Amino acid sequence: MALRSGHGNGRGEPRIEVLPADELPAGVPGPSRPVAVRDSSGRFVASDGTRALARAAGRARAEALQLGRLLGLSQVPEDHPYAPYARLAREWRDDHMEQLAATVGGGVVGAGVAAIVSSAALQLAASRWLSDRGAESGDAKMLLEASRLADASRQNLLAAHELCAREAVRKKTAKPSKRPSWLEGAK
Repeated sequence: MALRSGHGNGRGEPRIEVLPADELPAGVPGPSRPVAVRDSSGRFVASDGTRALARAAGRARAEALQLGRLLGLSQVPEDHPYAPYARLAREWRDDHMEQLAATVGGGVVGAGVAAIVSSAALQLAASRWLSDRGAESGDAKMLLEASRLADASRQNLLAAHELCAREAVRKKTAKPSKRPSWLEGAK
């Protein structure tokens, strides 16, 4: 977040704004993955590193499928038309938080970041639902609202990245604190 001079109708008044993508803090990468062991012919050998890489590849494939499906669903389920979008919002939220933890948050995502990403996932799901419904019906107002929700989701994702990075940097540079006096006798 940054305090900036207002522009347009808000000219001259200070505004708190989410940083643009090119000004986001770098954060702290998560722990590195183990290296997969290979034999003399270059084939993978069973090891902790090989298993970790296989799990990561499976997660990456699942994430790519989910992100592709979030671009729009045209099948209407029997019980409620929004149900698949809500399910994908949950899955996408979980995967995005995992990605933030690995690339920005030093291996963890705080509760505030999780709340922001959850809001962004719900906005994205609603945006996709409205976009699909608007496209099916030709309703320009639905399509406009879908665009607004997508923009709001993007802003929340930028804010989540920034907060996650700032929390990770603060944790990395913070001095270890003493145990509180009321915990001195605890084991």
